[in-house]
Amino acid sequence: MSSFLPTPPAEGSTPANLSTVYLPSPFHPKAETYAETRFARVLRPGQDGLTADDCLAQADGILLRIANMGKTELDKATKCRIICRNGTGTDMIDLAVCKERGIAVTNRPGGNAKAVAELTLTLTLSVLRRVKELDYRICSGEIVPSIRALAPGLHGKTVGLIGMGDIAYEFALLLQPFGIRLLVFSPSSPESRWRIQDNRYPVTVQHERVSTLEEFLRQSDVVSIHCPLTPGTRGLLGDKEMGWMKEDAVVINTARGGIIDEEALARALKEGKLGGAGLDVFEIEPAHAGTLGELGKMPNVICLPHLGGSTDSVTLDGCVDAVNWLADYLDGKSVPHRVV
Repeated sequence: MSSFLPTPPAEGSTPANLSTVYLPSPFHPKAETYAETRFARVLRPGQDGLTADDCLAQADGILLRIANMGKTELDKATKCRIICRNGTGTDMIDLAVCKERGIAVTNRPGGNAKAVAELTLTLTLSVLRRVKELDYRICSGEIVPSIRALAPGLHGKTVGLIGMGDIAYEFALLLQPFGIRLLVFSPSSPESRWRIQDNRYPVTVQHERVSTLEEFLRQSDVVSIHCPLTPGTRGLLGDKEMGWMKEDAVVINTARGGIIDEEALARALKEGKLGGAGLDVFEIEPAHAGTLGELGKMPNVICLPHLGGSTDSVTLDGCVDAVNWLADYLDGKSVPHRVV
């Protein structure tokens, strides 16, 4: 669980304005410009002939969006004191190694929840209404009479959410005008969540908690994943679980790719055991035609490049926060959302 911890300056530590910071993947351009004003150097792979290993070796801190920061990378980051992640998930960071070596890690929970919820709704409606298939057909020259383009709508459907975090909550709020029945499978969440108003969830959401995954999947027309990727959730939806689902059910994943067995999903779709899927996350990222396999060729599957939280304003705000928190830490100030 993230926390707000005091950060005493280490003896002989380098303050932010004299420090070197590494950006392994692009930040918002305005935030990158801002970072140049907070630190002595901001390094990027390929800059001045530097390799990623060169950047890691010189970095006092790392500003992270989507790159992996596992043991291999951390072994080279011998000067690094902090990693600031713009986003909620930290599964791409080896937290055990960071803890062992005294490298602080921060994240930004909930900052992109509304943006990801918007995309989740977009994918849900687009898959249900056959948007990808029909767009391709008419753009390929086919005349498609509307009577041949009938598709299920969202209104009145049973939507099932796996997880009850901030994104699931925002998505549940967006679903309210559609008159849906809302099911939730989230064994680790307290029964009071979304039923009692609090600062985190100020609006109560009418929903039904389902105690078993099988019962949950058998009832849901749309299954939307909103849980973190952990050893317990990896491969949560596989062949057996998809066999429990309705033949016209739709799967939406804007959480983490490893939660769904992608080969099992492709089999279920190919065999007509599911209605479609909307995927913003994948086991291998960045996703492309070579990694997507059969899923990338299916007319009832929409694949996106993990852009759920990537609206302009949300990305800028998150990147600027990461810059400020990293600078504050290097200057010995307290920083929020400490994971390690």
